[in-house]
Amino acid sequence: MSHSHKQSYCARLMRNFPILGACAAIALLFGCSENGEKKSSPEFSSSETQIDSDKGSPTNIVTIGGAATEIVFALGAGDQVAAVDLSSTFPPEVRQLPQVGYVRSISPEGVLSKDPGLIIATGALGPPAAREIMEELSIPTLWLPDPKTVEDLERSVSEVAQQLGKPEEGEALLKTIQSQLSQAESEARSWSREKPTVLFFLNPPTASTGGMAGGSDSRSATLIELAGGTNAAKEFSGFQPVSLESVIQMNPDVIICGISPGHGASPETIQALRDNPALSSVSAIQNEAVYGVPLDDLTFGPRLGEAALRWNQILSEQANPPAGNQLAQREP
Repeated sequence: MSHSHKQSYCARLMRNFPILGACAAIALLFGCSENGEKKSSPEFSSSETQIDSDKGSPTNIVTIGGAATEIVFALGAGDQVAAVDLSSTFPPEVRQLPQVGYVRSISPEGVLSKDPGLIIATGALGPPAAREIMEELSIPTLWLPDPKTVEDLERSVSEVAQQLGKPEEGEALLKTIQSQLSQAESEARSWSREKPTVLFFLNPPTASTGGMAGGSDSRSATLIELAGGTNAAKEFSGFQPVSLESVIQMNPDVIICGISPGHGASPETIQALRDNPALSSVSAIQNEAVYGVPLDDLTFGPRLGEAALRWNQILSEQANPPAGNQLAQREP
């Protein structure tokens, strides 16, 4: 960010938040050397000691990103959280907390207005200009990965536990998650059939249009693997629109849709998917293997093990079916 842009931004901060803005202005305008190189950032890493034992655990925490918020609460530090972002919906009590915007479109002014003593944010925070500004503030900030793997989650839990002075709680939480993931893996090894192929829809197809599906390098692909399945969408990365023809060509054994109020799938759109005559030849449709799960299974927070077990149970009905296989739908 250019010096002139910083000056403009600082002026806006000082108009809206005189005291906080003054502090931010100092950090932004003098946080770089004369040649433009950034000085040492308050960003933390797991190798640093962030807690002053004389001061105790930090308070007035702002968490940005659903996984970050869930980790703090799972470690028993929810009472120290002052505000969250819109993607933070669990546990239910976070919905009563002040909000600072959506993780991918954060306004630094909104974060500063909560007078945070600590910010814990995932790598999903955006836009890039907002992250650059926040990295230069003097407020202690712990940057976590945008979680897509088990390793990302484990690192995040360990770093937050260290930051909050709760190492024992962190170890206990990791053991619980690892136990659940091991259980899902063990169940999958006992199946009598090969791994089912699975297609995950963020938004399922309609009668005339395709849907938004999870390809490789997506959270849904990771969850499918953790549950014991194989991702049917291997030809693209992330979440991409797919046509009805592509769904027919992939011919998944199982279709899973993420349900969430206001966005994602709904029981009605899932039923429309089942009834779509254009997809009648697809194995998942023929075998009544179309399911709905909570969309926040993709948060990749402390409930990842629970999500893996839920998806594993769904796949078990196809890979190790009971007598008289029947349609089942998992709704949140």
